Amino acid sequence: MGLNIDKRDIPSGKRILVTSDIHGHIDHLKNVLEKAHFCDSDLLVIVGDIVEKGPHSLETLRYVMSLYEKGNVAVTMGNVDLWRLWMIDGISEGSAGDFLGYLLSQRAWKGTNFYDEMAAECGVSLDSPEDILRTKDAICSHFKPELDFLRSRPTALETQNYIFVHGGMTQKNFENAEELDPYGFLKYDNFMSCELCFDKYIVVGHWPITLYSEKIPQSNPVINRQKKIISIDGGCGLKSDGQLNLIEIPDINCKVGEIKHYSYDGLPVCIALEDQEASADSLHIKWTDNEIKELETEDGFTYAEHVSTGKRLWICSDYIYQEHHSNDFTDYALPVKKGDRLSVVKVTSRGIIAKKDGVTGWYYGKIKE
Repeated sequence: MGLNIDKRDIPSGKRILVTSDIHGHIDHLKNVLEKAHFCDSDLLVIVGDIVEKGPHSLETLRYVMSLYEKGNVAVTMGNVDLWRLWMIDGISEGSAGDFLGYLLSQRAWKGTNFYDEMAAECGVSLDSPEDILRTKDAICSHFKPELDFLRSRPTALETQNYIFVHGGMTQKNFENAEELDPYGFLKYDNFMSCELCFDKYIVVGHWPITLYSEKIPQSNPVINRQKKIISIDGGCGLKSDGQLNLIEIPDINCKVGEIKHYSYDGLPVCIALEDQEASADSLHIKWTDNEIKELETEDGFTYAEHVSTGKRLWICSDYIYQEHHSNDFTDYALPVKKGDRLSVVKVTSRGIIAKKDGVTGWYYGKIKE
């Protein structure tokens, strides 16, 4: 299949804004671009995963296409984008049942999905494999511009000092690119743990940054200067405390320390009315290590033991799924000063799960909404 690499020399003096993993959250994208004061003199790089896992995949894709038409936007492929194209292209009598199962699972999880949104615009209801087979050609014809745009996205954007790719690099450069499978570059889980050190900074999304956080969950971009990796996926659409991140590279030749970031999470905001000290020795249960043993329940909480560490804590009962697994959770208490603005993830009878400056934890004091 081979890689499709967009190679560019970026002139000095041009600001580069980079985001990824929008996942159908058009409001998040518009807000973070507004925060960064995105303008025609900038280069905006969107590092894949435009659709799915959010409420407005089709609208988000069309908005990205409208930005792209202005000429100062580069958009690379994401693993979810590519996978959805493969699923749609592969609809047949043998696969229609599985495709319907996928639609049903997405409806149950997020209420909607990319293909359902396209079908709805065509006035089509997809309730059976026969519905899917009967309407495929009409849907794909109607949305040919959108599907062709996704299909034509390059695997990566390579510049003088940076490579922008959704998942990561399976080798140090793009040598023998025509012989490589692009999917390995789009879906590279836990890329920051790779053994390679790169000559150019590799800017990636795909793997939510919070999964790299051992004790204190945080969603802000992370820079590994030794390996030259910048990871920017804030978990938008995937995590209850997720945010859409955007990094600002002020100049193609700037020092990495000059890079800054903006974020938007769309969560309600409250004002803290009391100080609170940070807790010590906290636990961060994350998707990659989330097996628990339930011990007792009380008032919407479950007292549980985290199997791999043996640490015990109270978990919101509605965070527990498949009996012995927990969604991302922490017992960390945030350091808070009176007057701090907090994003509210969840209000409980024991306090609020909140975010402060991209870090998630508990706040037990009084608040003003």
